[in-house]
Amino acid sequence: MLSPLSLFLQSLARFLVPFIIQWVDNVSGAEELISFNTPVGRLLLSIRQDVITKADWVQEHGEEPSCDHQIKRYLAQYWTNPDIAIPVSLLRQGSAYRHTVWNALCQIPVGETVSYSVLAQKITSAARAVGNACRDNPYPLFIPCHRVVSASGIGGYCGQTEGYFMQVKHQLLAFEAAFKK
Repeated sequence: MLSPLSLFLQSLARFLVPFIIQWVDNVSGAEELISFNTPVGRLLLSIRQDVITKADWVQEHGEEPSCDHQIKRYLAQYWTNPDIAIPVSLLRQGSAYRHTVWNALCQIPVGETVSYSVLAQKITSAARAVGNACRDNPYPLFIPCHRVVSASGIGGYCGQTEGYFMQVKHQLLAFEAAFKK
């Protein structure tokens, strides 16, 4: 039986990003790298004390190293159903402005997109500044910058407008659109 809080978080995830982010100001200790294949590409996470300090899509595929980290189990659930609310702890980084943009990104519903200019108007900013904050996002997937597109097309992803990262963006958008209700 799910608790009332769990039910609330799951219903919230249906409309927003499925990741429930807890920002952490400081972490210490050894860095652990976790790399695993997803349906859209290989994801590399840098983790300290169960706090994700960086996330990157990497091109190389291959045999997945053995790992039983909780975040890997959570993400396996995400790829089968993006409506499941998944808690993640992320290291707070970036300026106050970047956090304003990243928080606005987390308000874009799963399976939907918004243009840089519309998002900029929402937070009283400029489209180019929003694009720069998206490019500097240290947590692609968790902070869904892939849901932002240009007024004339798909836009960029992870600072690129062609190549591997654009393939990942297209696949993420297709994956989310398939689960949109």
